[in-house]
Amino acid sequence: MTYRLIALGFMAVFYGIYFGKMILQKRSGIVTDQMAKGRVHDKAFAIEALLKVATFLAPAAEVISIVLGTSQLMIMWRVIGMYFAFIGDIVFFMSVYAMKDSWRAGIAPLDMNKRSLVTRGIYNYSRNPAFLGFDLLYIGIMLMFFNPVLCLISVFAIVMLHLQILQEEKFLPTVFGYDYTKYKERTSRYAGLGKISFDKTILYIYFILFIWSVLYFFTCLAYGGGLSLSWVWLWILIGAFSLIRVVMLKSRIDGKEKIRIPSVVRWIYRVAFLVVLLIFIIIESKVIGAMTAEPREDLEYVVLLGAGMHGTEPSNPYKARIKKAAEYLEENENTILIASGGQGSDEAISEAECAKRVLVEQYGIDEDRIILEDKSTDTEENLKNSLEIIEDPGSSVGVITNGFHECRAMSIAKSVGYENVYSVPAQTLFPVGIHYTVREFFGMVEFYLKYGVNY
Repeated sequence: MTYRLIALGFMAVFYGIYFGKMILQKRSGIVTDQMAKGRVHDKAFAIEALLKVATFLAPAAEVISIVLGTSQLMIMWRVIGMYFAFIGDIVFFMSVYAMKDSWRAGIAPLDMNKRSLVTRGIYNYSRNPAFLGFDLLYIGIMLMFFNPVLCLISVFAIVMLHLQILQEEKFLPTVFGYDYTKYKERTSRYAGLGKISFDKTILYIYFILFIWSVLYFFTCLAYGGGLSLSWVWLWILIGAFSLIRVVMLKSRIDGKEKIRIPSVVRWIYRVAFLVVLLIFIIIESKVIGAMTAEPREDLEYVVLLGAGMHGTEPSNPYKARIKKAAEYLEENENTILIASGGQGSDEAISEAECAKRVLVEQYGIDEDRIILEDKSTDTEENLKNSLEIIEDPGSSVGVITNGFHECRAMSIAKSVGYENVYSVPAQTLFPVGIHYTVREFFGMVEFYLKYGVNY
């Protein structure tokens, strides 16, 4: 229901802007809707007629899909769809606001004396921001409530919008002459700063990273328990850094740099940045690779690592770990589970006791197969204390934790003495799973600094 309300909210804002602007212009005697109203039934007329059909068909398909409420994509795509739709609303509002009374839908020249070429505001970066707004909304709703019919209709609408743009590009020079030709040469059709260059490419990357970081920060707050989510400030830091780089690069592109950075400093920064990026990619590839590890069957023991709790109830990540433990125990009848985890300051019982209760009461696991280790406070203690219970470092042992945490957990296990240890990854919950996965980079760096890169 929440996603339905959010999607309907995005559509209400978008079409509220659209029809609100039409009503205001009508009161001023301006005919806004000029689509397929020309007297000559030529190619341009046919495109506008089909576009008109698409602009009615697409929202109808969207509303039906929203009412049905299902999606064939995983939850992260729904979140990304919200990003697209949200940005689409903003872009469309900015375009309509910048156009003022020059905004029209269609190219029929009914009242050209009331129009002027708008190049200010968002039109300085896009020749067709209103169309871009439509595209972003269509893509956003499609990702939130994906189904083949909605996908087909959305693609049809986007294609028709593009064909309409091509027709307008032929028409506008006849109205605005050289001014439009000059404007067209320096401004991108959809978005950008004109002709591509190295600095512009880097600027685009940083700009996208800035938008992502801001939106994902609020996503983490919504899905991850608010500001209590550890390291959530990381996304504000990334966003701030990206915005600073955008401003610096834009100043350089415009030739308005106030502080000239020496070439040597730039190259030092670039080399250092590439080195850090390379290290990040290598470590993250190991973290992501560990998520998909296939657990070995018939292990003698599995160690279930504790995680956060709410009173006596496991948090969502901990629930995923406990569920995986139950599945493994059901499939491997001779395996013994060590539930590891002490009692935190804000927890009513130990994490180990919580896991045992859920496994016995909810999943029907025999409590004789569960050994409690309820003293540890972190992953290293989890594994050390559990190894003391096992006693034999050569025993076959699986480590159960969320997939994003498996790489570090396995590295720690080997460093504290496990000789025959295997991954048993539980589900990584999205969308916050992206945050956890990125955060693991710093955890792995800390591990390598402590134990070296041999593990």
